[in-house]
Formats: sequence, structure tokens, C-alpha cells
Amino acid sequence: AHEYGLSLATVTPLQTFVSCFIGAQDKQGGLHSDESTFAEFHYSCVAYLSSQGEDFEGGTFYWNDNKDGARVETAIAPTKGMANIFSSGWENMHEVQPLISGTRFAVPTFFTTNPKEVVKDIASNGPVGSEAVAEALWKCLLTVEEVSDFRRFMMNWHGLLAPGR
Repeated sequence: AHEYGLSLATVTPLQTFVSCFIGAQDKQGGLHSDESTFAEFHYSCVAYLSSQGEDFEGGTFYWNDNKDGARVETAIAPTKGMANIFSSGWENMHEVQPLISGTRFAVPTFFTTNPKEVVKDIASNGPVGSEAVAEALWKCLLTVEEVSDFRRFMMNWHGLLAPGR
């Protein structure tokens, strides 16, 4: 939020997961923008838990830009502890080179800047106080029944990190 000049209350985590690729891969995602996958993805972050050249070979992250009508690729070699943070729209087309060998761990996280409906639902029907929010998080993790449960989990997690949203 700080990097893009946004209020923390307007940026909400929407989805995150651990990505693990092991051994040689034929394909890995292809050229895309994250917002084209889900319109609610406004900002993206990929945090790396392993390093290229040390833990795996291949798996390079490529930005794809258009300069004077020609496609230009800019390579980023993932390094453990590095985070790649960017807006999720067509302005940041990217792809990941297939893995050649080893194990590549990353944590992609996607954020929205339109959490109003979800925030309203959590505020009116959700837990109050840090202990209640933590209990709700635990319950969501153990008893996920539908997609809205995951969204509720993310909003409750955000509530612990950004109280008073």
C-alpha cells in the first residue's frame, strides 16, 4: 500500500498459496496478467522461498514489454527472501520459464482494492476483537466449505494485520 500510495485500509489480501514446482516442467503458466485471470486481482506479490542457481535451475520470471512494436523480455532470477510486487493489469504482462531441475518454492499473493462488500459482510456478521478474529481464522481453516469461506478467512486475516480498516 505504501509503495503505491494507497491507504492500507483499501488494500486487502484476496488469495495466497504456496507454489512448489519439483523437477523438470514442460510448461509453467505462459504469458499473462494476473488481473486478466481474476478481475479482483489489482496488485500481485511473489515472495520467493528458494534461489535460482542454488535450489533450482530454470524458473526465471520474465516481464514482457512492448517497445516500438517489438516484444522485450526482462529476466528476474528468483532469490530466497526476494519479493516481486507489481500492479496486476495488462501493464505487467509476465511469465515464468519452465523449471529445468530442483525445487522452486514461491508464495504468490493477490490483493484487491475493492473490498467494500466483503468488509461490510465481515463487519456486520464477523467476529469482534483479536481473539475472536483468531478463532474465526482457525475455524475457516478447519471447515472450509465454499469459496466465500476462503474470502472470509482473508478478510479476517487482514483484520488482525490492519485493525480499524
